[in-house]
Amino acid sequence: MKQIVFERRNTAALWDVEDRMPDAGEVRIKMSFTAVSAGTERDSLTRDTGLSGAERNSIGGFPRMSGYSGSGVVENVGAGVEDLHPGDRVMVHGGGHKQYATLARGEVIQLPSEKIDMKDAALTIIAGFSLAAVRKARLELGESCMVVGLGLLGLFAVQYAKLCGASPVIAVDFSEERRALALKLGADCALDPSQPDHAQRVRALTGGRGANGVIEVTGNGNALNQALLCTARFGRVVLLGCTRDPATVDFYCDVHCPGIELIGAHSGARPRMESHAGWWTEMDDCAVTLKYLAAGRLNFHDMIQEVHSPMEAPEVYRRLCLERNFPIGVLFDWSQMDENASR
Repeated sequence: MKQIVFERRNTAALWDVEDRMPDAGEVRIKMSFTAVSAGTERDSLTRDTGLSGAERNSIGGFPRMSGYSGSGVVENVGAGVEDLHPGDRVMVHGGGHKQYATLARGEVIQLPSEKIDMKDAALTIIAGFSLAAVRKARLELGESCMVVGLGLLGLFAVQYAKLCGASPVIAVDFSEERRALALKLGADCALDPSQPDHAQRVRALTGGRGANGVIEVTGNGNALNQALLCTARFGRVVLLGCTRDPATVDFYCDVHCPGIELIGAHSGARPRMESHAGWWTEMDDCAVTLKYLAAGRLNFHDMIQEVHSPMEAPEVYRRLCLERNFPIGVLFDWSQMDENASR
């Protein structure tokens, strides 16, 4: 079978790899779509070492495998798996960018409705990162929320903040196109942070107080400093974006004195076994996302900007390395491999 592999720095290729049948407690999935996680995969593809901080050097050398958010159809089940059957449609966690994924039963969730598009389902894991961040912001009905950075994670956060009853939801990005999309997805207003009166505009939209909750998605130190100036007294700033380079913050003036909370929201900073208020497991959050997709209360469709054959992976990842404004939602369609094989 085929798998996309980062074979060396800045270079992706499609490799032939071994397939295997499931062992006890496992399932084998024929993948439909896998989603590109632009920030994580760019970092993995362009750096010789891993993430900064505690995870530096954790991903080792090349070649590297990638892809952790997808959708597919159950092909085979191992012994002891009784609640899934061949033909069931599922979202897949950690399956990789490949034709078939064999993994533990607990890494897939059956789609609760035929209404859910398989392309949308492929984004579920990535969307769950934003849901966890919005939970940590502890938004209450009527509180304001500002989302800084409108890539995939930011646009998911806009929608979850709206579902939580935040008002207004303020979307912030340099890109006019992304601001327009945020408005379409439910933001009440969208601002360009390059405007010299940006902080004053945020305060004007929030009754002079600033945003009660801020979801900072850029991972940029300058953006964080600007966001702190837009945050209300006793507000919460959730760090969803990965700041891979050192940042400088005036903690005394911008954090301590206004009583602002800085909250880490890495995907790994959540309970592994049991959800509780404000802190849900990754798979429980995925189940919530699927529920809202089935009810038509989330819009992933308009976030998907490109769908490619895996054969195009080398060019897609070349663009990811070089393009400043890489498209928001990019998927690989693994059914095209079947079509190519049948020709």
